Amino acid sequence: MPSAESQPSQSRPSAPKLRPVQRTAAYGVVSDGSGGVLLLRVPGGNDPQGRWSLPGGVVRHGEHPRDRVRAGLLEQTGLRAASITPRDAGADVVELPEQGVSVHTLRLLFDVTLPGRPAGIGGPGRPAALSEEEVLAHQLELDRIDRLPGEDPVVTPAPESLGELPAAVAVVVPPGPDRPVAQFVGRFMAEGELAGLPLSGFLRSMLLGEGEGEDEEQPLSGDVTLLDPPIDPALLLPPPEPAEPAVGDPEVPVFVQRPAAYAVLVDEDAPGGPRMLLSKFTGSASTWTLPGGGIDHGEHPRLALHREIYEEAGLTYQAGPLIDISSRHFVGRAPHGRLEDFHAVRLIYAGSVPVDQEPQVIEVDGSTDEAAWIPVADLTRMGAVPTAHEALAAWRAYRDGAG
Repeated sequence: MPSAESQPSQSRPSAPKLRPVQRTAAYGVVSDGSGGVLLLRVPGGNDPQGRWSLPGGVVRHGEHPRDRVRAGLLEQTGLRAASITPRDAGADVVELPEQGVSVHTLRLLFDVTLPGRPAGIGGPGRPAALSEEEVLAHQLELDRIDRLPGEDPVVTPAPESLGELPAAVAVVVPPGPDRPVAQFVGRFMAEGELAGLPLSGFLRSMLLGEGEGEDEEQPLSGDVTLLDPPIDPALLLPPPEPAEPAVGDPEVPVFVQRPAAYAVLVDEDAPGGPRMLLSKFTGSASTWTLPGGGIDHGEHPRLALHREIYEEAGLTYQAGPLIDISSRHFVGRAPHGRLEDFHAVRLIYAGSVPVDQEPQVIEVDGSTDEAAWIPVADLTRMGAVPTAHEALAAWRAYRDGAG
């Protein structure tokens, strides 16, 4: 009998490697002062389970996530936002072996307020449907020439064909064929009502806190119901092989959307006055920026910050809240020389690191060759990038508001 060493291996063949696909989605947590959150369902949509969701959607190339929330709210509900401010961010990963891809979705949540309470959309302690007289009066108001479309949609009771729905749900319909408002079922839901609704996994995590704990910064994974909204079929196609342009033909830039996370780390009690932790680009004489960087496939934004701050400064990051989200779109050369149509989505966090340890770069051959505490009064003289100044202003606004 042959020895065990001479027997052929019985190990299973390794699974084929899935192509990583990243996308960014932005949603509005809409409040009208009634104590509830606006959830909606789109009849005849792509979700056979009839899950409820928030207004918003996938961020398009070059689009600010805040603008996606504003546009999604108007397109899906006919409502206009009075204010839109960052609330939180999460991430989830769904593997689709049949399509050969692993889909990483970065989820951005914004708090949204409305100019007033929209007539007819139900909420805690108030009905949804309008009477016939109220609908007529409301329609006449909407027909005013000087009124912007979508400021207050007309509502009717939900039809029985939509199946079992919570009491007092209304259907908001476009008041005219020229108004870009989709029909939807919506209601302001109190927290107690949310637990009994069919929600996607990321909403259960971010609105109800389900699944939070020691690993709350680990992305949710494995659940196909996390694919909300459904995946764009174009993302399932492999990217085309780059081709050398023919002589005389213009070079075509490659579209790149890159989400990244950065931290505003300020030592307010430094003896010489407030100072800020910054990192300097490799090869630059004096270009200082915020510590942080790109969010890798499968990473939660805060985990990306833990990794980046340790690599760039050798310090342990204590996570703080999301205080700002910025967007920048331009065409330029990447460090490796490729021409890119580049869309940067930057998540700006507060937080802290030990102030009694000298920062030192840990990563070898990375994008940072120095990290240091820079006096806030010297940011301009030292060559801090505009993003650092803007993030410091957002941090001060957060600090003053929180205080």
